[in-house]
Amino acid sequence: MAPSPQHIRAGILAYAAGDALGVPWEGKPPEEVDWEALEELPARGDWPRGSTSDDTDQLLLVARYLAETKGRVDERGLLTRLARALPRMRGAGPTTRAAVGRFVETDQLRASEGSSIGAAMRALPFGWATPVAATEQRRELTVRLSRATHGAPLAVMSACVVAEMAAWAIEQHPIDAVVAAGLREADHLAEQYALDSAATTPMREAAHGDWASPKRNMSLDAVTTMAIVLHVLRQATGLASAMKQAVALGGDTDTAAAIVGGILGSQARDIEGEIPWLSSVVLPESEMVEATAARLCALRRAFHQQAATIWA
Repeated sequence: MAPSPQHIRAGILAYAAGDALGVPWEGKPPEEVDWEALEELPARGDWPRGSTSDDTDQLLLVARYLAETKGRVDERGLLTRLARALPRMRGAGPTTRAAVGRFVETDQLRASEGSSIGAAMRALPFGWATPVAATEQRRELTVRLSRATHGAPLAVMSACVVAEMAAWAIEQHPIDAVVAAGLREADHLAEQYALDSAATTPMREAAHGDWASPKRNMSLDAVTTMAIVLHVLRQATGLASAMKQAVALGGDTDTAAAIVGGILGSQARDIEGEIPWLSSVVLPESEMVEATAARLCALRRAFHQQAATIWA
């Protein structure tokens, strides 16, 4: 089945639903996550109930940037948009804030460090906008915009894994094939960056069903969060239950549940009946989401036609 704007729209809405589901529990160990209260979306501090975080803001920022420029993106364009939007974002992490601050003060376009999940959490649009066959174009887009804020190889690798899985998921491949594609991408980037094999062990164990989540002190780094995502996707039986399971594992709950939601949600055209708490989420403006989804789908067709011309 060819991806449609409805698939991308569903992915965006499911991502926001996962983000809102995890927001109240971010940073908590599993034993402090109340399974029975998850769908109630309890308020976090002074945030309105059902709020999403900077995860959804940054995902949409990248999606709109890709769509409006027809894929002609660069670090300056991303950082300029982030600098404008950051003051209004709830929960933006220190790595992204530091990168934007450096850009504003010194015009630095690439980060030299940063191993958090910030690049991966906004990487789904790279996969939605490129067909599976456009591996090099997808990787180039992802690496380029990831390094604007996150310079650590593990952070860039994690973003490429998310983008790869998004491309496979939206083309309706079985979830085991989606997970396998993500793991292959991790192996490729690990080799490219000459990473020690142990660096990707949690992701590999999660993809193969051998990963045991820490009970306490869950790290918020990119690899641990990606291990949660792969672990949940591998055993997913439904969209809503998978997002809830991602939150129940603790740690970076909003990002893990959002990525899981975005990947699984993009395999459906209509998710309104699949997520019980969706009506309580403070969702992005619907016309903007639909317009962005349509433009990303058109960009995907353009990439597909370009690839077909090269193959011919």
